Amino acid sequence: MKKFLALALACILTLSLIGSGLAEGEVTTLKVLVRTGDITPYEPGIAALNEKLAAAGLPVKLEWIAQASSGYPDFVNNMLLTWEEDEVYDLIYVQGTAIDPGYLGSQGLLVDLTDLLTGSKNAKAVYDANPILQAQFASCPYLMWPSQVNKVLQFRTDALKACPSYEAFLAKPDQEAYATLFNELAAQGYEGALTTQGIDYLFDTGIDSGFGITATWLKQEDGSYVYSRVSDNFLKELQWWRQMFVSGALHANFATDNWESMENALYTGKVAGIAMKGGAYTVYYETNTVQNFGEDASLTILPPMISESGDQQYKITSNKFDRGWVISTTCKNPQLAFDVLDFMLGEEGRKFDLFGLEGTDYTLNEDGTYNLLVNSSETSIYRIFDSDVFGGIDVQAITTGVPYWPAPSFASSEMTAKFGKADNDFVIPEEFVTAWTACEGLWKEFATQYILGEKTDADWQAFVDTWNSYGGDKVAAYAATVIK
Repeated sequence: MKKFLALALACILTLSLIGSGLAEGEVTTLKVLVRTGDITPYEPGIAALNEKLAAAGLPVKLEWIAQASSGYPDFVNNMLLTWEEDEVYDLIYVQGTAIDPGYLGSQGLLVDLTDLLTGSKNAKAVYDANPILQAQFASCPYLMWPSQVNKVLQFRTDALKACPSYEAFLAKPDQEAYATLFNELAAQGYEGALTTQGIDYLFDTGIDSGFGITATWLKQEDGSYVYSRVSDNFLKELQWWRQMFVSGALHANFATDNWESMENALYTGKVAGIAMKGGAYTVYYETNTVQNFGEDASLTILPPMISESGDQQYKITSNKFDRGWVISTTCKNPQLAFDVLDFMLGEEGRKFDLFGLEGTDYTLNEDGTYNLLVNSSETSIYRIFDSDVFGGIDVQAITTGVPYWPAPSFASSEMTAKFGKADNDFVIPEEFVTAWTACEGLWKEFATQYILGEKTDADWQAFVDTWNSYGGDKVAAYAATVIK
């Protein structure tokens, strides 16, 4: 029997080697580019991951190359566009809008991952279970990053509990209830109920749905589409936010706050909450707020606003995510490179990404659960997929010790999963990119000026006409041809 099993295992290994284009015993080195200043702290994790890949039957060794965050997009673009083929790295982490995988892929520089995903063992199951991931991948099939993190409203619990209307708000968080709650928060002595970083964050935290904006492109009775930011619904939303600004509920610096000043406003007690990304991002907001004001100031995630028609949701982009992994077309074995990503989306790889190294980041309990020694931000490894889609792993159920995330981070992910729906946005074709950039800048400028009182309803139609003249009408016409 043992001889038969050994023979069967040898046959399986041989077949897997044939599938990867490798001879028995041959190991391929894949060069992996990551965004960090120094790879040295992660060397034990790199060694452990290589061991896991080998044990899983993958004949590969990952050689990691570190590149500092400063200038990273320029480095990646320059490498793919100008380096000699034999110099380009195989697996490449990309991050930021300055790197456009769609464009780079259209130039034949990145591997289209569609067939690799379809034939995968683990990744296909993760993506098949999530319509949002499917939509994001369809918009850019060169990029893999399983995340649906969204912007959410995050408020100090002590401030919320001091609001007389809070319980009624939770029962029906509509326009009136939200306005009452925000004004009660501001009345507690804060400079404003909330602030944010970037005008679009005000709307994309679930407030949109309270005004019937359930998609980026709103379908009209004649079958055409209107961009939500030039719709009558949006004007009503701007009117509501204008009231919040006049009453003092919206912090006076909302239009000028950057990331640092937004966080500082929360950490110094100038505001009761912020409109910002949840999940792993909330770890930092929660940790610092509790450190400064105590456990009672732990953050609570507010639900999306509900409209008169019952709309209540987050519209999560169907466009490509702003980070992820790509494979260069110069990679001599793209199947093997993808197999590494696929392994990381399986149970063993996902747990390694989440929990790190045994003895350093966690110990095992007698029942097989993980006793975490550090939280997610302190894990010693460089994660392949540092994202909020856990691949079916119930992190809270299988961990003890230091929480992987604080409770509000999990709450934000649960809120997103409950109310999140794939948006109908799409990748803007190259021929419209310049015009669309101008259109986006225009609506953000008008929205800011309207809330500040520098523009009024009398200026609305002129704004819409200008938006169309910039090329918005042409993109709207194109939308009708691509939205299903």
